[in-house]
Amino acid sequence: MIHTTLGILKDKLNEYFGLKTEAESNLIKFITATNNDPVTFLNDSVTPFLINISEDRKFRNADVYSGSIQNGIRTQVNPEIRIELLVLFVSKFNDYSQSLKFLSYVIKFFQANRVFTQQNTPELSDENIEKLTIELVTLPLEEQNQVWHSLNTSYLPSVLYRVRLLSFLDDTTIEVATGQIQNLQMSITEKE
Repeated sequence: MIHTTLGILKDKLNEYFGLKTEAESNLIKFITATNNDPVTFLNDSVTPFLINISEDRKFRNADVYSGSIQNGIRTQVNPEIRIELLVLFVSKFNDYSQSLKFLSYVIKFFQANRVFTQQNTPELSDENIEKLTIELVTLPLEEQNQVWHSLNTSYLPSVLYRVRLLSFLDDTTIEVATGQIQNLQMSITEKE
């Protein structure tokens, strides 16, 4: 899901850049280096960089377990986990004014496209993502300094967005037969 979400944002931004520059655009690129310590952002591109994943507790189900019926039997299933991503868009061009220009395009794009649904972004249906909401995040200078320090690189023109709401729910469970548990318990008591 995370890779699909970032891939969709990358592709949509590349389409938008193509419209704005009236040329074939592939300026949004992921980091490709194997050694990312320190992080090296690509020249002449805008790089989306995932800096945090967190659970969105505002929409958390109050029940620890939610019930579901499978084959006529009511079972307990752990509720879905809803997460949000913090994605830093870093604009690095040899010409500083180009960095600022493309960073402005990123801001304009997300101002005009704050919500992605399966209707306006069919690719979301492949991963059962109902909706993505994009929100600008402004960090205080001290926290921004900490982010760049943790990346072990110099500050570059960038903007931070919160992408929510990805829901993770896996109904695949590992079943252990009751006979196996009883045999295990008998083995343990025999050893004592």
